[in-house]
Amino acid sequence: MFSRSFRSSTSFTTFVVCVAVFTDILLQNLVVPVLPFALHARVGLEDEADIQRWTSVLLAAYGAALMLGSLLFGYVGDLLSSRRTPFVLGLIVVFLSTLAFALATDVWTLLVARVLEGVSTAIVSTIGNTLLVEAVGPEKLGKAMGYTSMALSFGLLIGPVIGGVIYEYCGYFQVYLPAFALIGMEIILRLMMIEKRKPVLRSSPYKIPSVPVVPEDAPPKNATAETEPLLRSASNMQPASAYWSLLTSPRFLVALTALFILNSIACGFDSTLTPFIHAEFNMRATHAAALFLALAVPMLLAPLSGWATDRYGPKLPVAAGLVLAIPALALSSSISANTRSPFAKLAVLFAFIGLALALTVAPLRVEASLVVECMEREKPGRFGINGANGRAFGLVNTMVAAGGLVGPLYAGFVRVTAGWMVLQCVNGALCLGILVHVLLVTGGTRKEEARSREVEV
Repeated sequence: MFSRSFRSSTSFTTFVVCVAVFTDILLQNLVVPVLPFALHARVGLEDEADIQRWTSVLLAAYGAALMLGSLLFGYVGDLLSSRRTPFVLGLIVVFLSTLAFALATDVWTLLVARVLEGVSTAIVSTIGNTLLVEAVGPEKLGKAMGYTSMALSFGLLIGPVIGGVIYEYCGYFQVYLPAFALIGMEIILRLMMIEKRKPVLRSSPYKIPSVPVVPEDAPPKNATAETEPLLRSASNMQPASAYWSLLTSPRFLVALTALFILNSIACGFDSTLTPFIHAEFNMRATHAAALFLALAVPMLLAPLSGWATDRYGPKLPVAAGLVLAIPALALSSSISANTRSPFAKLAVLFAFIGLALALTVAPLRVEASLVVECMEREKPGRFGINGANGRAFGLVNTMVAAGGLVGPLYAGFVRVTAGWMVLQCVNGALCLGILVHVLLVTGGTRKEEARSREVEV
C-alpha cells in the first residue's frame, strides 16, 4: 500500500515523530486531572494532606525519570547504529506505564507507572529528535522541530480536557481507552517507518582544509589515506570527552541555559497563577484554565518559527521571542487588585508570552544540533561513527526537565516571600540576560554561516 520511498521519506519520518511526541505528551497529561481522584477512589487515601503529598511525589517522579532517562538514552542512542530500535522500544515502555495506571490500586504501582512514563518521554524526545535530525538534515530542521513543538502543545492542550471529561462521564478505566488506541496506531507507524540514516560527517558539502581533496584520477591508496584519520579520530573519541566538548561550547551552553530558564518560567505559572488570581481577584478555576489556554494556544504557531529558523538561522526568532517576552512579563507584574479588567489584560499578556515561547523553543533545539554539526565540520569523526546528536538532545531534555522541576518551586517561593510583581520582574530580567547572550553567541543567519564556511577554506 505504501511504497518504500514514502516510508523512508523525511515527511513520513517527521509525521511519525510528531505523532509520537503528541501521543506521549497526551498520555502524560491524560492522568493529571484524575490523579487526585485516583488516589482517593482507587488507592483509598482519605486525608487531603496525603493526597496532596502523593500527587506532588508522583509529578516529581516523572520529572526525575525524564532527566535521568534523557541522559541514559542520549548516550545509548549514539552507541546504536539504528535509532529506530530504541524508538520502537519506547512503545513497550509507554504501554506498560499506561497499563499500570489503568490497573493500579496502590501508590507504589502508580509511582512505577509515573516513572515509566518519564522514561518513555525521555526515549521519544531524545531518540525522536535525533532521528529527525538525521532524516531531515540541517536545511529543513527548523520547520520539522516546529511541527514537533506544535504536536507537543496540542497534546498539552487536549490531554487534561479528554482525561477530565472521560473520567467524569465514563469512569476511571475508560480514561485509558484512547491511550491504548493511540499506542496501537503508534505501533503501526513506527514499524512502517524505514530509517534513512545520513552520513555522520555532514561536512561533505563544505571544503575542510584538514581533509585533503583526492583527485578523481588518484590511486586508491590515497583514498585510504584520507579516510584513515577519520576512522581513527572516531574511535579515539570517548563519551566523556563528547559531553565535555558540548558543555564547554558557549553556543551549546547558551541554548541549554535558555531552555532551562524559559521552561522554568513557563512551569512556574503552574504553581503561582491560580493562587494569585484567586487571592487578588477571587477568580475561579475556569478563569485559570482560560489563562493557561491563552498561554498554550500560540505554541501552535511553532512551525512558523521553525520556518524562520531554516531561512534566517536560530538567532533571529529566538531574539524576537525574547523581545516579546520581556515587556509582557514586565507589564504582567503591574497587574494587581486595583487593575481594571485584570482578566482581559492577563489573557493578552499571557498570549504574548505564549507566542514568545513558540518563537524560541524550536530554534533553540535546532541550535543544539547545529553546534554538533559545526564541531563535526571542524574535526570530522570527533564524536564517533554515530555522531553526538543523541547526547546533545539528552542534555537538552535534561535541562528542560530540570526547568520543569525547579520552575514551580522557584516561582512559588518568590511569590510567597516577595510577591507577584517581584516574581515577574525577575522573570523579565532573566529573559533580558538570555537575550544579551543570544545576540552575542547564538548561530546567525544562513549568509553568516556561509561566510564562516568560506573563511574555513
